[in-house]
Amino acid sequence: MLYIATGYIWADVMAMTPDRLLRNLDWNLLHTFVTIVDEGSITAAAHKLAYSQPSVSNALKRLEDSLGTVLLVRKKGTFTLTHKGRMVYEYATSANTILVQMADQFARQDAQLGGELAIQIASHIYNPPFDQSLKAFHADHPDVLITINTHPSKDILKHLMNREVNIGLSNMKSVHSALNFELIGYEEMGFYCGPGHPLFGKENASLDELGGLPYISFESDQPGEGLSDIAQLRASHRNWGRTVAISSNEEEIRRLIVTGLGFGALTVEGARAFVSQGLLWPININAPLPSCEVYLATPAATPLTEAEAHFVALLRQSSAEFMRSRFFSR
Repeated sequence: MLYIATGYIWADVMAMTPDRLLRNLDWNLLHTFVTIVDEGSITAAAHKLAYSQPSVSNALKRLEDSLGTVLLVRKKGTFTLTHKGRMVYEYATSANTILVQMADQFARQDAQLGGELAIQIASHIYNPPFDQSLKAFHADHPDVLITINTHPSKDILKHLMNREVNIGLSNMKSVHSALNFELIGYEEMGFYCGPGHPLFGKENASLDELGGLPYISFESDQPGEGLSDIAQLRASHRNWGRTVAISSNEEEIRRLIVTGLGFGALTVEGARAFVSQGLLWPININAPLPSCEVYLATPAATPLTEAEAHFVALLRQSSAEFMRSRFFSR
């Protein structure tokens, strides 16, 4: 800030400390700035906020003055963010997410927990603790709408990093610091064929007998992805049959196998009922079956809503009890 007095220019040498900045910062000005950027113009922001255009322009100027920096460069009805402007926008949008969630929690603190619990899961995942947690959560919070969508594991992690969802069940994890991963179980995979397949009804089959037979693959049946154990088994046997169909959904993989397009991998639990009905046959390849780890993935920095936090707590407890009884009981 510059002062002009008796012909001399005096510089304000007082350093802007974090405490001073926080005391002087007006959240309403930050909210107006975020709206300007989101709406693409001061005029559109004024319409969205139901303010006059001069009021919005003045709010922007006051924010720039309080921060001591230019945030937007305006030219002929358009603007570009400065480097500091981009920084302020990113911090302000993150703060807004937290404040909105805080306001929502305070508004609900005396009411029955409601809202929505959104979860993304790989379609083939079988995890008893997850099922138990869903049942317990619904019993405790019947007014919460539960939505579950299926995606390949790599897409679930991408959606979590993009803040599109806060809870994911995945067969893979990444080293990305923005996400937390907790092992909540394992699932056993097996190979199956449908009626009319050359191996249907055969008690024992060697890997060599799969040579040249059409194969139906999960989209994540690739090295480094959710079903990489299956991909490794395939890669170790060069005579593995060619892939004739691909899907990211276990239901469609099972449909393709049952209809006779080829053989493929399914979770043992997911196939059990169809085996008992005579629609699927487990191919015993006399080799260790591939297994997949199941992870609970959540964002590291974004706070969970109250509903999400309750469900995650239930899932952690249920998973710990299940793993203890399954692998460590005497």
